[in-house]
Amino acid sequence: MGWFSKKPKCIFCEAKKGLFHSVHAYGIYGEIGNRLYYHPECLDMVESNPERHGHRMVDKALHIVELKKRNIANTNQYIVEKYEEKIEKIHRNSFERMMPKRS
Repeated sequence: MGWFSKKPKCIFCEAKKGLFHSVHAYGIYGEIGNRLYYHPECLDMVESNPERHGHRMVDKALHIVELKKRNIANTNQYIVEKYEEKIEKIHRNSFERMMPKRS
């Protein structure tokens, strides 16, 4: 079975098969430490025609989009900080190699 304790199911159609995307779950629709699983086509379906679906489905879609944006922003911020730290470390190492060695 792998690392899933139970089979994931789509938050929209509740199917347990198919290709899932996920976001970290917290807030009204999830518990901390879990993930919200969804089919990308289900999310697109709700986003493209929100009048056809109930307010709960639209609210879930908005929640997922918000979480995706927040996760991307947090990840990018982390990547930039780590990249700058690595560059600074390389500059320090390069400078130390240029210094004359002590005998």
